[in-house]
This record gives sequence, C-alpha cells and structure tokens, in this order.
Amino acid sequence: MSDFLFRYQGDATVSLRTWFVSIVLLFSASHPGRAQSPEPFILRFGGDLLLAAHYENAVGDNPDSAFAGFDLFNSADLSVVNLECPITTRGEKVKKPFNFRMNPRFLGAVENAGIDVACLANNHIFDYGRQGLFDTFSYLDSAGIWHIGAGRNEEEAMTPLVVQAGNRRIALQAYYGASEAPAAKGQEPGVTPRRLPVILADIAAFRNRDSADYVIIVLHWGTEKATVPDDDQIEFAHALIDGGADAVVGHHPHVLQGIERYRNGVIVYSLGNLVFGGNSRDSYDSGLFEIALGDRSARYRFIPIRMEGWKLVTLTGMRAGAVVRHMVELSSHFPRSIFTIKETR
Repeated sequence: MSDFLFRYQGDATVSLRTWFVSIVLLFSASHPGRAQSPEPFILRFGGDLLLAAHYENAVGDNPDSAFAGFDLFNSADLSVVNLECPITTRGEKVKKPFNFRMNPRFLGAVENAGIDVACLANNHIFDYGRQGLFDTFSYLDSAGIWHIGAGRNEEEAMTPLVVQAGNRRIALQAYYGASEAPAAKGQEPGVTPRRLPVILADIAAFRNRDSADYVIIVLHWGTEKATVPDDDQIEFAHALIDGGADAVVGHHPHVLQGIERYRNGVIVYSLGNLVFGGNSRDSYDSGLFEIALGDRSARYRFIPIRMEGWKLVTLTGMRAGAVVRHMVELSSHFPRSIFTIKETR
C-alpha cells in the first residue's frame, strides 16, 4: 500500500477486519500556494492465490519465493487478490475431491508482497469448515489484511469494504455461487452469495447508504480452463453494469479471459492464476488488472506477468507483447474492450 495512505477506523475496539473502512489519500503541492492535480488512486487486482500444496512442497523454508523482487502490489494504493484457501492448521476436511489450506507461516509472504485485500468468496475457503474460516479471519486481521466476501454471520459477510480515495469513494465486495462453500445466513458463517438480486440490491446500497461513486464487484465464477466466458456470465455481468456497477472483476477458470468495455463499465472475466499451488504447474503467463481513478475519470490497464519456477515476474519487451496480444485476441470476442477504445470514462 502506498506510503501516502492513512488508514482510519472509527472504533478502536474493532479488529482490523473492520466492516467499514475509510482510507484518506493525502496530497501535497510541490509549490507553496499553488494547487496541484492529485495523482490517480491505483488499484491492482490479481487472480487466484494459493500458497499451499505443490507450492509449499516446492519452496520449503522460503515462503516468500513467489514475490521476491515483485513490487506491483506494494507500488499500488490498494491491491486485491482472491485467497483460494483458508489459513489454518486446524479443522476437519469437508467431503469434496480437493481440499487446500495455507500454513500460517506463509502469511508473512502475503503481507510483505503488499496485498491489502483478500477476497474469500470462493469454492475452497470452507475446505476445513468453520474452524478454518474463523482462523483465516483471525490471521488476516493480525496481518492488517482486509477481507471481503465471507463472514462469521450474514451481516458480516454482506458488508463491503469502503475506500475514500481523494474525492472518490469506492465500494468493493466479492461473491461466490455457494456450491462448495455455504452462503452466510443469519448467524451462520459462510460466503456472500453470487445471486443477481442480492448483488443488485447491494449496488444500490453502496450508492445510497455508503455514498460510493465507484462500485467494484468481484466474482468467483465460470468454467475451469475455458478461455471464453459462458453466455450466462456475459448476461450476468452486463446486468451488474446496467444495475450501477462500474467494474466487474472475475476469477476461477485458472486461465485468462478477455476484458470487455460495456457501456461505461469494464468487465474482467478472468484474471487466471496468480500463484496457484493447487496443481504442479509452476510456470505460466498471467496478468494483473489496474484501475487508475482520478477525480473525474477512470483508466484501465492490463499488466502482463509470468510465474516462472514459482517466482512472479513483471514482463517487458517481446514477452510482454506476446501476452498482451493474447489478451487482445481473447477480448476480440466482445464488441468493445479496453484494447479497442480509449480507456478514460
């Protein structure tokens, strides 16, 4: 997170997993008495993060391996990823084909990487039941990493992260279809359900109750390994933009999908894997999605990266160009994309 951020919590008795968070971006003028235009507020989004299983076996006593020399999260004002497993050594496996959990000793790697927000609305967060979920909350709180998309009860799960960035007010929330992880209901823990009426009502609340003027919806969805989103996903995402969302950011397929511009909104259908120890593949192309928010504008950028032997690398030159061309091809499925029109709103 940028050094120019001040984190404010109105109630000091509330843990770092606060359900209403304000962030104030401080600006200074290089010339006394002359106002300067504020720098844009930079948000960067990564895909699936799972520092467990094959990753843990490969890196051994070097948990920071993936992020060594990788600064794209630390250099952003707010960095967001999908945490694809609980952080725990406790709990019992729920009955399912694959169960993952991250040893708490890997938490420092996540914190040192500059990751500010963990999205927990996904199909593996409940792999070790409520004990694993509750431990995840506690560990993230202890590291000062905010989490969205799950809670100890329905009210907690349904409350967004709210960010004040200069003159802009941003609301961010994550959702999952609740097939492998239960939806939070009443006093029961779980994830925020990915149901259209629920999200549309939330968007309206973010605008009215939370005074947000920029709304970001994060979705764990789609068909694994598919490079093109399903038709019902496109329809769903369009409905969210029509309903007032500014950006929709997706993951779960484990591969990249295109980035559509729809009306005044942007839809990132899948960011693929960031660091995914759920399989043994330790080298692959991927990317981050960047939103640069000015006082009256938003600019969007895809940043090509690569996992190379369990180490993240920011691509440049011809290698970066090849990944961008791949994204241009994936995005050609849509009438408009961030590659075909000017990215300013």
